[in-house]
Amino acid sequence: MRLNVISELRQAIGATTRYDLDEPRLHLDQDEFASVRGSLTLLRTDRGLLATVTGQAEVSVSCSRCLINAKNQVKIAFEEEYVPFTDPRTEARVQVETSEDFLRIDEEYRLDLSEGLRQYILTSGPSKPLCRTDCAGLCPECGADLNVKSCDCAKPTDSRWAALSSFESGNEGS
Repeated sequence: MRLNVISELRQAIGATTRYDLDEPRLHLDQDEFASVRGSLTLLRTDRGLLATVTGQAEVSVSCSRCLINAKNQVKIAFEEEYVPFTDPRTEARVQVETSEDFLRIDEEYRLDLSEGLRQYILTSGPSKPLCRTDCAGLCPECGADLNVKSCDCAKPTDSRWAALSSFESGNEGS
């Protein structure tokens, strides 16, 4: 997702420009996101542009319990400063402390939101995504999907807890 921002960089400091985001499919590196919608606001700073993105995207994930593919809605909210290599008014080189701390606007004054969007979408999702909140997962013995069918595996017993098994059946102290 690239924007030519030379006109925004020629504006006075404090000027803002707003864009609507509506991408049905967005391929970022090896990741694919669907229905990326929201807004982008560009604020002219003394060095470059402060990009504020708010919105949502649909992410394809693998359920952490049953491993089937599922779709999750993820909220996007990030703010990053993008700095050009040269000032479009003076052609002077724009100095930054370290190149790793800033996202750059390329030499042709194109702002590429792809990496920022990818990072924020991936980190905004749940760390253990679920296909549904009541997902039963997989049987640890036979691997059957417990959402589809129950299995006939015997529940594993741990001999260390055998003394407490009488409490489960209601035979307390007999």
